[in-house]
Amino acid sequence: KLPFGSPWSLGGHLHFYTNCGDYPFYLNQVQLNTLTPYSRMKFFLIAGEPSGDQHAAALITAIRKIDPEAQFAFFGGEQMEAAAEVKAVVPLSDLAFMGFSQLVTKASRIRENFRRCHEAILSFEPDVLVPVDYGGFNLRMIRWAKRQDLRVVYYIPPKTWAWMPGRTGRLARYTNRVLVTLPFEEPFFRQRGVHAVYVGNPVAEQLEPARTLNKELLRENLGLDEAKVIALLPGSRHQELLDMLPVMAGIIDYFPDYQFVIAAHDRFTDDQIREFAGKSNLLIIRGKTHELLAIADAALVTSGTATLETALLGTPQIVCYRTAPTSYLIARMLIQVRHISLVNLILEEACVPELIQGDLTDKKLRQELLRILEDQDYRNRMLLGYDRLKGILGRASSSETAARWVVDTAKGLY
Repeated sequence: KLPFGSPWSLGGHLHFYTNCGDYPFYLNQVQLNTLTPYSRMKFFLIAGEPSGDQHAAALITAIRKIDPEAQFAFFGGEQMEAAAEVKAVVPLSDLAFMGFSQLVTKASRIRENFRRCHEAILSFEPDVLVPVDYGGFNLRMIRWAKRQDLRVVYYIPPKTWAWMPGRTGRLARYTNRVLVTLPFEEPFFRQRGVHAVYVGNPVAEQLEPARTLNKELLRENLGLDEAKVIALLPGSRHQELLDMLPVMAGIIDYFPDYQFVIAAHDRFTDDQIREFAGKSNLLIIRGKTHELLAIADAALVTSGTATLETALLGTPQIVCYRTAPTSYLIARMLIQVRHISLVNLILEEACVPELIQGDLTDKKLRQELLRILEDQDYRNRMLLGYDRLKGILGRASSSETAARWVVDTAKGLY
């Protein structure tokens, strides 16, 4: 028996049911099983990095397809603002930190961000909190959310299978559901008491536009000539550019027949990027990283989600990683996996070369790039590995699948 005047959604249509005096209206069990409340649900999301901003924006768009009247508040970036049509409570530029040393020097700002997040959540009163990646911040936030009796769905959890596995217990204790985007994560988390579900990988679906466009048209859109292209993806954080871009740009003069193009983040001006690189004549593109990778003959990529994007677009790559010596020594003690790139981790083999810390030198980077460009057998083996990777990840629409779990949790179904 339904309360008077309550709106309910049945079979995708809005209906109103009422009790009529002594003649209440009843539904049979089959109808009740398909009955879901339709309301203006409220979602608070937290993303602290550009990749999280992108994935969270796709999730917001998918949620709005389910509930067009949904309300959103969030910590995040411009893509989330465009999807939700509201401004971020705290913008992405105030959230991105890298390395242990930065956590110390930026401690007061981080504490302030926690305070602002607590106040914003309490004021907004969301039906569900959705942390997106950004483990250093969000793992603390979900513990606080549990004390507030908030429902929590963690989308793209921190990689506790790689380092500091003790953090996995927080996911088990403080979340209603954890939506994972790497196939091997579901059994790992489930074995440790986490309500984990593999929802597909969001990177795969976001790459479709770049996959389907003609390469000549892509070159024209990017404003590039016919020379072969090497893409440089140094990362989006200030420290990444300082650590990675100089060595990436340092090999340019050894490859005069290629044009090197940097995929830049809008946070930095062209002059800043050229200063980091130590080169005054670099080609720089913005907002078209996928298109650049789709036409590149090879790529030098800072470890992270970009390594997976590069592989799924079929571009041979070298994975690069360097950080402050103290941060690296601490990480070495904590990290428990053999590889740092998502490509090699998913395939459980060394499909793409990884140049880490002391191995990331001009000489080694130059040798590896020559091998990719000139050794066809080596290049083909890498591309065959990419094909296996696509098969493992599957074709599920991650954002739509994740949105359904988030909405159902907001309704109290989990």
